[in-house]
Amino acid sequence: MALRQQHIRWMALGAATILSLPFMPCWISGAYMWMSPSMLLVALCSGKWLAWMNILALGILIIVMFRKRWICRFACPAGALCDLASALGRRPQVRVKFQWNRLLAIAGIGLTLAGLPLLILTDPMNLYFMAFEGFRSGWGAAALLKLSGILLLVLISLLFPHLWCASICPLGGLQLLLYDLRGLFFSRPSWKDQLAGGRRLFLAGITGAAAGLVFRRFIPSRKNKVIRPPFALDETRLNATCVRCGNCTSVCPTGIIRPSLDPGTPERVLTPVVEFRDSYCLEKCNACGMACPSGTIRRFRVEEKNTHVMGMARVDPVNCYLRSGRECSLCKDHCEYGAITFTRDDPLGPWYPSVDELRCVGCGACQVICPPGAITIDPPA
Repeated sequence: MALRQQHIRWMALGAATILSLPFMPCWISGAYMWMSPSMLLVALCSGKWLAWMNILALGILIIVMFRKRWICRFACPAGALCDLASALGRRPQVRVKFQWNRLLAIAGIGLTLAGLPLLILTDPMNLYFMAFEGFRSGWGAAALLKLSGILLLVLISLLFPHLWCASICPLGGLQLLLYDLRGLFFSRPSWKDQLAGGRRLFLAGITGAAAGLVFRRFIPSRKNKVIRPPFALDETRLNATCVRCGNCTSVCPTGIIRPSLDPGTPERVLTPVVEFRDSYCLEKCNACGMACPSGTIRRFRVEEKNTHVMGMARVDPVNCYLRSGRECSLCKDHCEYGAITFTRDDPLGPWYPSVDELRCVGCGACQVICPPGAITIDPPA
């Protein structure tokens, strides 16, 4: 049985590695993350409708209620790496008198409900997928920051064998809570045990929720607006539900979605922002919505982009070629939404572009194509 379990874990590790690589289609990239109950919780908090992939998490919920820590034993790729590191460390297993994982899971749930998704950010399934960000989107500060998560788990396992998996991992704690929940219906623990355990979990949940509220209330943050991917949630809900997996960044065919690295907005770090440097948001693309596992960017049809506003084009007439007598109509020619026309203030004055705010969706095509840089896309009001 042990040999069979080991083989299944290595197969799960191999499958997770393949699903984390850049050549996977957007709808299946990182699909194993959908197995995590933490991902299902974040998806429910985002208010999204349950996609068919959420059936995986619903099925896993039932399994872990009857098979203690089933994900840890069979499906967690990070756990397989941690076990390998523990074996290489050749140190005696750390004996801890108290397991923190249940309390950390409850505290994480409280933080998630209060708007700080710490539970999913420490989910080993998510951490494993995040470690491959550099292969999918290029190596930079964001990719190295995401890689540090799984490296930290490996380092902990090298120095303190099996400590993370046995006593700290919030996903393991969440599974134990679900297993305990099953025990309430199929066994009869003493009322003293129920009271003692319930008190600790209640205090952990309250502490987590309070910490999340304090973070949102007192951590200073610049309220500068940014452009988000199409059909993303509002700013508050996006920061609370985005799992920072980088899926939207890696599947974007034009590379305009990038992770935020602004230290002035800590709640926004590693969430997706749109920057129109070299390209724009394609009219017939919905890859980011298909790839998002948490519902932070909802799934949408390409036809819906005709009416969805990401931002608004703003023209600086002073820098426009037409003001200096040079011929140019690139912005109008490349606007697929018919939002740019030419106008002038008086019959003898120069022409310049004018933006129809009822048609403009902020796709960025005009900004990218404008030779003198006279057009910029502002975040939506």
